[in-house]
Amino acid sequence: MNVAASTPFLIVSSGGVLALLMGLVPDRRLARSLPTLTGVAALVAAGIVSAAMWGPRETGVGGNFVSDEFTLLLNFVFLGASLATLGLAWREPSATDKRGEYVGLILLSTAGMMLVAASGTTIVLFLGIELLSVALYVLCAIETWRTRSLEAGLKYLIVGAVGSALFLYGLALLYGATGTTVLDRVAGRLADTGLAGDPLAIAALALIVVGLGFKASAVPFHMWTPDVYEGAPTPITAFMATATKAAALAAFMRVFSDSLIGLLDDWQIAIAVLAAVTIVVGNVAALLQDNLKRLLAYSGVAQAGYLLIGVAAGTVRGAGAVLYYLFAYLVMTMAAFAVVVVREREVPDGDQIESLRGLGRRRPILGVVLTVSMLSLAGIPPLSGFIGKFLLFGAAIDADLTWLAIVGAVGSMVSLGYYLRVLGVAWLGDAPEGEKRLRLPSAVGSVAIVSTVLVVAFTLGA
Repeated sequence: MNVAASTPFLIVSSGGVLALLMGLVPDRRLARSLPTLTGVAALVAAGIVSAAMWGPRETGVGGNFVSDEFTLLLNFVFLGASLATLGLAWREPSATDKRGEYVGLILLSTAGMMLVAASGTTIVLFLGIELLSVALYVLCAIETWRTRSLEAGLKYLIVGAVGSALFLYGLALLYGATGTTVLDRVAGRLADTGLAGDPLAIAALALIVVGLGFKASAVPFHMWTPDVYEGAPTPITAFMATATKAAALAAFMRVFSDSLIGLLDDWQIAIAVLAAVTIVVGNVAALLQDNLKRLLAYSGVAQAGYLLIGVAAGTVRGAGAVLYYLFAYLVMTMAAFAVVVVREREVPDGDQIESLRGLGRRRPILGVVLTVSMLSLAGIPPLSGFIGKFLLFGAAIDADLTWLAIVGAVGSMVSLGYYLRVLGVAWLGDAPEGEKRLRLPSAVGSVAIVSTVLVVAFTLGA
């Protein structure tokens, strides 16, 4: 069985259940502090164990669980996103009144993401997708006194259910075409006929792409993203924008870059076209936004397109570029959302771009955080966002997808239109009158500063 291979997952999932129970403690002060302490301890412990497990590929739990360098690296993305989310949620109204549920559901969603990255069979892959999704349905609607939060939860539930149903149907058809649920055996069963010779397998992979496209916010399956990102509590939006996207890309890579790599010629163009369309639509739509969370939502759509370039490449270099960019995207996105969290607590409609007017001159630290995150997301050298895109475009060129690299480069130039607009408002605009200025919360400030430092650090370590 080798249950040890699944130790990080077991730690996080157990921590999530324990955090839920800690929220039931009669003492209100303990009910607010114990879940957070439990969650942080579980996440840190899982990170330490993941580092200690670094080594050759192992399988566990009857081949359902895979522990390799890919799994362990993604564990750090998920755990880092969860820790940052807990920091951003410090003193959030929903996180204070429902601390046990808030922390517990974040950890359970994280456990689902870890399950996706470590899946050895299609059954475990689906269970991981569902575990992370169900927890997020509740977290999006956890601010029950806000209509927009309830609306976000309902929209995500409906669209997510459709995506999950299509994904499950695709997995069922894949089993019908291959007679196995083990991902490593799928390509072998299709090797004789290929995808072109098996209509059932073509339908299966098409439905799988649709289902994962919903989770990754790839076009045209992105319609839920701006509304849900805008309505959900901002820390949860940050968590979805980073960790959920990483989990979806992990699933794409497990199915295509790993399991079906032998059939690369059959699916490469389809993924490449999906990536190109996602880049174009995401960047163009972001130009029209006045709400910063919606802008970051469409920016996230475009970023999903860049990440899919690495999947389409189907090479080791492409996989490495995806992993690097996921780390870079995590820190630069968390830095941007940390600024949004601060502004929402200080001014009405703090998620509007206009709420940033004059921020850079009055709050230099926040101004620098916002500047570094926006420039890195835009791919300005020498920041880590530029390095990540350079690696992705290079992988595309090596895979004879030069046209896709060109689309990505043009998309990056278009993105300057909205990223620089945000910075122009923050540094050149006049400050609004009557603004309430709060002391920068230590937890939120730590997330903002650490994320900004890591944006630079990943550049130096590339």
